[in-house]
Amino acid sequence: MNTKLVEKNLTKKVSKDFPEISVKNEDWKYVGKNIYTVKDFEVGKPVKIIENKNFNVDTNCFEFLINKEEKNVEITDIEKVKKSIIDESIKRPFDKFSIEQFEKLTGGIQLNIKEDFSDYYSINFQSEDTAVPYLGVNVEKNKSGRLLFNFGELVKGDIFPTIELFLEQNASLEIIINVTSKNEISLINNLYAKLLNDANLSVHMVSTGGLFSRSRLDIDLFGNGSGFEIDGVYFGENNQIHDTRVFVNHLGKSTTSNMITKGVLGDESSSIFTGTIHIAEGAVKTESQQENRNIILTEKASAQSVPNLEILCDDVICGHGSSVGPIDETLYHYVMSRGINKENAEKLLIKGFFNEVINEDAWDIIHDEVADTLTQKYENILERKSNEG
Repeated sequence: MNTKLVEKNLTKKVSKDFPEISVKNEDWKYVGKNIYTVKDFEVGKPVKIIENKNFNVDTNCFEFLINKEEKNVEITDIEKVKKSIIDESIKRPFDKFSIEQFEKLTGGIQLNIKEDFSDYYSINFQSEDTAVPYLGVNVEKNKSGRLLFNFGELVKGDIFPTIELFLEQNASLEIIINVTSKNEISLINNLYAKLLNDANLSVHMVSTGGLFSRSRLDIDLFGNGSGFEIDGVYFGENNQIHDTRVFVNHLGKSTTSNMITKGVLGDESSSIFTGTIHIAEGAVKTESQQENRNIILTEKASAQSVPNLEILCDDVICGHGSSVGPIDETLYHYVMSRGINKENAEKLLIKGFFNEVINEDAWDIIHDEVADTLTQKYENILERKSNEG
């Protein structure tokens, strides 16, 4: 690995110095036997890159292929980078797994956003064996951009991406993380972002694929006036686990964050949401909200929702909310009073539940694909229910 890629906090840390990860660790609670897929993992070999002109870049997690140039984005192989994206993180946590990711990186790229652009710059990931790609993004002062990270059908092996984002003063970045692979894999994203004064980051997340899909986001709102937003949807069927962990550290003054994630769980699937808002001493005028909502369709499905607030100063506005349970019977009665049967009523209510998120303008590029996938997963569960009956 190119050591110029690594920030100061990582230079003296090695995985063997950390305790083994287990379900006893707070960060890995509720994941059950899936914990064993990430213990002392070994990387595989690269596959031939399958070219898809719909994306700017195709990557097999070792090498990459540029399909469509974007003059406002500078792309560099990690073996050729001259300095790390993150010079030094503030509250970024490390454990044996996250350090191993850096030790076992299979390849990757850094993107430097030099000028504004409004279309999504898209990266399509591919894998056959276990791979650990790196993706670093720097957004220069006063610039803005949009990125799409796609983990679709060509992701056939376990994949553990490390993503680092650095937003300079008054920079803006919007990202879609689209996890839709139907293969029974483990996909674990570790994302860290550091924002300077008046920078803004928006993340939109889709988690419908994989057997164990986990996204960990640690956001340091370092600069005064910086802001972070995340919205996301997930839908579990069979034995899928969807694990979302978002930790927002309000370090500067007058910072803002807003989280809303929604999920539906059927069959024997499960979800985990852990959202922590940390407001440091002196981080006055902070405004932060988080919300996680879950609908349970079957007796064996489950959801864990764990919102947390850590407030170390006054003069802030914060709130959080979460819910886990079946659809409210009064909503069924309301829809069925219009002459709609219960099955179709449930379908409409679930569609409306997700629409609050996916009908936002930022979702236009993937809206139809996501809506179709959510509908199909619901119909899969209905079919299995019918077969059992």
